[in-house]
Amino acid sequence: MPYGECELVSLCKFIVKEISAMRTLAVLPSRFAATRFPGKPLAIIAGKPMIQWVWEAVSRAGGVDKIVVATDDERICSAVNDFNGQVIITDPTLPSGTDRVASALHKLGEHFDIVLNIQGDEPAMHAETISAVVKLMVDDPELNMGTAACPFANMDEIFNPNAVKVVTDDRGRALYFSRSPIPYRRNSTIFEADFRPWLQPADLQFFKRHLGIYAYRPETLRAFTNLPPHPLEQFEMLEQLRALAAGMTIGVAETPYLSLGVDTPSDIPAAEKLLREQRLIP
Repeated sequence: MPYGECELVSLCKFIVKEISAMRTLAVLPSRFAATRFPGKPLAIIAGKPMIQWVWEAVSRAGGVDKIVVATDDERICSAVNDFNGQVIITDPTLPSGTDRVASALHKLGEHFDIVLNIQGDEPAMHAETISAVVKLMVDDPELNMGTAACPFANMDEIFNPNAVKVVTDDRGRALYFSRSPIPYRRNSTIFEADFRPWLQPADLQFFKRHLGIYAYRPETLRAFTNLPPHPLEQFEMLEQLRALAAGMTIGVAETPYLSLGVDTPSDIPAAEKLLREQRLIP
């Protein structure tokens, strides 16, 4: 039976209320004992510890209701308390940042519809990228997970194994993630491992650079952390392949803003450059 005008208005108000009532938790997993850069969440960038830059980016993002840092280290806990952030202490034996996110969600004991995982070593993660991932999850309730990707700046970046590539379908859902250059640019007569000679500037549009942010439905997060590592995940060292192999849908929000994980002290200047481009430091 068709809705009357008054009924339709009431229905629209109900839908708006339901969407606005969706609650989003952002968890920043952060550990001190990184092999290549011990204590990196506390590395000072333009006068602030790295973890504070991440916190502030999330604070500027729309659609985030609560932010916590998940850590097993009292030094990180103290630094977060210094800028009035909230900390959840997690078990030091947890194997990954995703497990720390799941633990933080469980310990909070609150209802959330979306859970964000934003690594504590992503100081230049843009607030608009975070908002875009939240919007993606709100707009498409069928998605199990969400993430983000940005364009590649040049062809050489495509061949960097630390710059993860993602290929999506026509609905913007991830088909595969890889450290290899995908999609492959196949020449009609020659097959080469390095296909740079065959790339044209216009081909850059077909390559998407994956960024280190994830969104989960709470039930997806729990299911994911109960799955064993998948052979593809271990082969590429990309945790998100566990989700794809299990049939989970991952939406990919496109953003113009690059974000870089800081793995070694030599990565800090590149992160500072991005922060300058965002006009957050002079």
